[in-house]
Amino acid sequence: MAGALKHFFDQVYYPCLDATVGRPFGMYVHGNDDTDGAVAAIRKIATGLRWRLAYDPVTVVGPPDGDDLARLRDLGATLAAGLTI
Repeated sequence: MAGALKHFFDQVYYPCLDATVGRPFGMYVHGNDDTDGAVAAIRKIATGLRWRLAYDPVTVVGPPDGDDLARLRDLGATLAAGLTI
């Protein structure tokens, strides 16, 4: 997981712990060689926050292709649609 994202979670974890229970989230993780560790770390933090995974993680290793971009559009559309409910 990128240091900036780790810092973000460190700063918001306790203030959000009770205030954001059940909120939907999604993730896009890009890596040059692997994304498994970052996905696992984000899932663990989100589980602690009791957030709800709204869309399967979109992971890309190497340069994104057309299929990756389509999955990213679906991720964004799914999360945006959840905001209107």
